[in-house]
Amino acid sequence: MKTVVMVFAAALVAATSVASAASVEGTRDIQRYQKAAGNDVSQMPAGALVDWQALNDQSLAVWTANDKSWLVRFEQPCEGLMQAKNVALTSRDGKVAVGTDVVELGSERCKIATIQPVDYAKIVAMHHSMHHHNKPLPKATGA
Repeated sequence: MKTVVMVFAAALVAATSVASAASVEGTRDIQRYQKAAGNDVSQMPAGALVDWQALNDQSLAVWTANDKSWLVRFEQPCEGLMQAKNVALTSRDGKVAVGTDVVELGSERCKIATIQPVDYAKIVAMHHSMHHHNKPLPKATGA
């Protein structure tokens, strides 16, 4: 089971939020997240991180409270992200900020380059649409 840990650096006290990660559907998901992502933002809320999914070695999807999802990308590939069982995000003043905060994987620290809000309903719709189009059409019956 994967877990997620949020580190609140401003308070100099580590706080944790643990949840099981979403099932990894493979790196093809990055395309869906990119299509459903909004414009870059400078920060996201740090509280109540409830889930995460590694999309590739340079991209991470995270879910905060109220089913809000975010696409987080790193300046450089984050070695070990795809195999990670735990991630930790640093934050300050209740926010995770681009260029300041990092994702920690044990001793590996991956600097956050971009954060984008994600319309997760679009991802679900794309997933359902993809599976619907891959179903064989019913056979025509003679009249």
